[in-house]
Amino acid sequence: MSLAKTKEIAKIFLEHAFAGRMDEAIAMLTDDLRWWVIGDPAYLRVAGEKNREQGEKLLRGLSRGLPGGMRVAIHGMTAEDDRVAVEAEGWGIWRNGRPYHNRYHFLLRIRGCKVCEIHEYMDTLHVYQTVGG
Repeated sequence: MSLAKTKEIAKIFLEHAFAGRMDEAIAMLTDDLRWWVIGDPAYLRVAGEKNREQGEKLLRGLSRGLPGGMRVAIHGMTAEDDRVAVEAEGWGIWRNGRPYHNRYHFLLRIRGCKVCEIHEYMDTLHVYQTVGG
């Protein structure tokens, strides 16, 4: 697969997820997905290693928390082999009425036109303060 195609798959997945189109985002995940989110799960529920089922729950929870979805700006993408590094920023209103604005770095692995691995880095303090543990 070309690097341009790999980047396009990563971009489409993130756009679906940020916009709240979770069925479309979930359809782009492999059955053996591994999703790791920075942070300590003892303090932040979304942190830690997740499998496909837990990844789906994470996406559905995001959709419930941000019922209007989020606007996303992708500031940069770099691809090598099956990996795509993405710098992004997202804005939305959390269901508790608080504004949510976070910056992200994603490292996604693509296999067979689907996302098989995600490493997600973000401002965990902002998540904790906006959303709670």
